[in-house]
Amino acid sequence: MSDIDSVVAEALQLFTDLQDLKKVYSQKVMRLEHSFSEEDWKEHRKNGLFLFKYDRPVFNKDLFLQLIRDVCNCIKRNRPEIKEQIKSISKFFDGVTDDFFEDFLLDGHKVSPSPLSFSPEEQNLLNFVVRQALYPFLEKYVSLLPQEVGDDGWQRNYCPVCGEKANLSYLRQEDGKRYLICPFCGQEWLYRYLACSWCGNEDHKSIRYFEVAELPGYEVYLCEQCHGYLKTFNAKKAVSHEDWVLEDVKTIALDLLAQQEGYTGPGKRIM
Repeated sequence: MSDIDSVVAEALQLFTDLQDLKKVYSQKVMRLEHSFSEEDWKEHRKNGLFLFKYDRPVFNKDLFLQLIRDVCNCIKRNRPEIKEQIKSISKFFDGVTDDFFEDFLLDGHKVSPSPLSFSPEEQNLLNFVVRQALYPFLEKYVSLLPQEVGDDGWQRNYCPVCGEKANLSYLRQEDGKRYLICPFCGQEWLYRYLACSWCGNEDHKSIRYFEVAELPGYEVYLCEQCHGYLKTFNAKKAVSHEDWVLEDVKTIALDLLAQQEGYTGPGKRIM
């Protein structure tokens, strides 16, 4: 097995375990109706303000902390060499208040300020753990949104729900339309077919893509203006795919190829 195959296999096991864990907790999250007004909706559509500016998920702190504990245990099982870092991160949540959730959602989806005693690697790991534990709540929130969220009335390069940029996209088999996928809340939204999802560049001559035979159905779009890249699943070239989180992990080799050519994409993964 090559080095990259080994990395992918280990990462896939970790993320598979995390996805299974989050599915269990998703069943425990309460169904709550949204509270944004008609005026909020109009402003969202007209001015491009993401929905979290008006209305945010309700978090059960006790349930969240239970999931934090289970996420940390899952990481320790899969990555025993970082168990001491995980212990430090677990202690951080002893003092979490109700304001923590809103601050995280509206302050770049990261813990701010980060604990001064944490190294950059521990800060990244802390944010990773929080994002994993928030996902069942975000998933429930997104599932109850109107179908119009993310339709052709949006077409911006950031998520209409939380404001995060996509880490993946896909082309629908039936019509070739392109949808971006939010790595934070899971919302999908329609976007222009040949436009950079990072800088908005629409000059077709400065956008190209590559694909590799070992990963059928995947195209990696490269922007010559901002040197960003985006992995895209073309449903006309492959008939099926797994959970998007797992697809992102399975295609790490494409990230490496793009980065070797000098392009940048989503932030570094916690492996």
